[in-house]
Amino acid sequence: MEQQQSTGSAWPEPPKFYKRYTATNVERLKQAQTTQEYPDEPIKHPHLPDFLLRSMDPPVPPTESYAVFDQHWKVQDRLPTLQEQNIKQLFPTDKIDRVKELKRLNRTLLVQFLNLLETLSKNPEEFGKMIENISIIFINMHHILNEYRPHQAREALRILMEEQLEKKRHQTTQIKMKTQETMNMLEQYGLTISSSSSSSSSPSFCPPQLSETNHQTEAMDVDDAAQADNIA
Repeated sequence: MEQQQSTGSAWPEPPKFYKRYTATNVERLKQAQTTQEYPDEPIKHPHLPDFLLRSMDPPVPPTESYAVFDQHWKVQDRLPTLQEQNIKQLFPTDKIDRVKELKRLNRTLLVQFLNLLETLSKNPEEFGKMIENISIIFINMHHILNEYRPHQAREALRILMEEQLEKKRHQTTQIKMKTQETMNMLEQYGLTISSSSSSSSSPSFCPPQLSETNHQTEAMDVDDAAQADNIA
């Protein structure tokens, strides 16, 4: 029975501590928040463990950073600078030409890689400094790319919206064309129906040949009747 109730519930039950927020406790909490004096004696509840009034006070929202599963996150999501990460910056801090700087760092990276190969062949124990230089170059290149991502996202969104707008315009044009075709077909059907109804309401007439045949038949009937009277 309990399993059926648990599987039949679409949402989990609310936490038990919501029962702390009775009308009396909420009023006491408001008074304590006004006076900044919280009682030290615990509050007793028949269906809950004892708790302090201070525990009902909601936590202060974080303003700078917060931690989730031992991971620290900034409230304002922004890209930290290399100085904030204690990493040497290899490009100017002012407005730069990103393509030009990336090409320059790429050439520097190739030089450092050749120096690393030379160091490994001559003094293998001194490769650590070369690896560190290459790592710094890679980090600077990634930082320049990450700085460009907001602009890339805006451009991607602009292109997506333009494509959607063009698609809707094309669909609207197709709908208008089909609507006009349907209206033309309805007009043709209306003319056909009106012409057929007018032809069916006109007076009927017999062809001349059919009329002469009817008169001959009537004359023959009269002659036959006269002969029958004479015989009688």
